[in-house]
Amino acid sequence: MLAGATALAIVSSAAQAEPVKVAIASRSMNYAPYLVPLTKGYYKEEGFEVELIDAGGGVATPGQISGDIDFNTSASAALSAILKGASLKIIYFPWDRIPYQLYVTDPAIKTLADLKGKQVGIQTRGDTFEVAMRMALMQEGLDPNNVIYGALGVGAARRAALAARSMPAAIISPVDANAMRAAGEMKDSRMIYDLGEKVQLPLTGTAVRTADIEKNRDRVKRFMRAVTKGMAYTAAYRDATIDIVMSYNKGADRESIAATYEETLAGRTEYGAITEKLQRQEADIRAELVKVPKDKIPPLDKIYDFTIVRDASQELQREGWKPIR
Repeated sequence: MLAGATALAIVSSAAQAEPVKVAIASRSMNYAPYLVPLTKGYYKEEGFEVELIDAGGGVATPGQISGDIDFNTSASAALSAILKGASLKIIYFPWDRIPYQLYVTDPAIKTLADLKGKQVGIQTRGDTFEVAMRMALMQEGLDPNNVIYGALGVGAARRAALAARSMPAAIISPVDANAMRAAGEMKDSRMIYDLGEKVQLPLTGTAVRTADIEKNRDRVKRFMRAVTKGMAYTAAYRDATIDIVMSYNKGADRESIAATYEETLAGRTEYGAITEKLQRQEADIRAELVKVPKDKIPPLDKIYDFTIVRDASQELQREGWKPIR
């Protein structure tokens, strides 16, 4: 079972709806394509009763492999497992930009080069936070292994580490940054690198078991139809989407949620697929992280399959489907 995961049951009035478990690592704006279908009923339209599981990739991926999770939205963590032999496939990436920012508390740290030998707070080892940091260092001609990656877990721990100055640097979202400013916690922290602006990296993708594609491709496609609808709604209705995301973040202020909308949408992929170049880059970096030799990396078509979301998108276009507020 998924220890420590919080489940949010979405009750369906349709008795025939198939129950599925969907793991998400956050309820931030970049998860809007998965959250909107819950509120708008898109999952139900496609025949699903969704149970949302709050779990990072380190928990969700083993849960998916064991059969506890049907759809895992921590595709980057799933990639690490695929490289080690797990029978999973990545079928969707809504974004290829990351709304992350690097903040520091040590006044001596002015550039990425000053991070050598110092800790940077991330969520979990090998996650998109770490990969983004590694890519940023590499882009600046620096060794990504010269930084100590401190795993602080899902939630507000990175924000707390900055506020308490218990870590010299941490990666947070603009929502966290705004919340810290509002709470007066930002006085000792400052941003030195905008990862969302400078680093291209796929984010919050969907992974499924390979057997699910082979045995019931239509089921997987129906799920992607719902998510594609969620993305279309997200792109069409800014304020309504912000309200929906806010409804899944009790206690968050609307301004903080709204502050991430434009930045998140700027990283939208064409229909949920990333380029072959980005597929290769992601696979190569992950392989280095999990110590898989480059010559042992599987062919890209054994890792990714974006034909399902392509077909789902084309079906909806042929049907003339449009989101209604």
